[in-house]
Amino acid sequence: MNKNTLKFLSLILTYVFFILIIVISINSVVPEKDLQVLKPEQNYVKKIDNYFARDENSVYEILEKDNRKSQQIMESEKSKPNIKIINDENNKDNFRIQFASFKEKQKSMETSNRLREKIAKMSLGISLIVKEVKIKENQIFYRVISESKYPYGKANRECKKLIKNKIQCIIIKS
Repeated sequence: MNKNTLKFLSLILTYVFFILIIVISINSVVPEKDLQVLKPEQNYVKKIDNYFARDENSVYEILEKDNRKSQQIMESEKSKPNIKIINDENNKDNFRIQFASFKEKQKSMETSNRLREKIAKMSLGISLIVKEVKIKENQIFYRVISESKYPYGKANRECKKLIKNKIQCIIIKS
């Protein structure tokens, strides 16, 4: 019986403790009647009614314009027959491969000689020249470029081969 009374006593003490905690928390949460409350003198937030007017600059109108334009383009493409326009400029031999460009002629010549050796080892058959180019404000640059001209597709393939071999190049219109 000793164990049962001990269990019963601990259970009653737990409930009493729980009720005491509730009373203390209620007193701390419920404010006193004499407590002074500060209220702002003027409202800092102003309510504005927005009726989402669809004027020419609203988001909805801009999105609808874009949708209308894309639908018109799609409809006009459907009505056109399938005609491919081939640009003859890309097929002409008027592109060169540029490797470097310097303000000093000597630096361009040295770079050209080093690149000739590297390209000869790769056996690509590209010969190099140094071309003087005048740019705005009377600036003169010396470009290291390929001597021969290529169609765009071939120039692009050759440049990609060079880039794979860690030689930087770009394609320029000659």
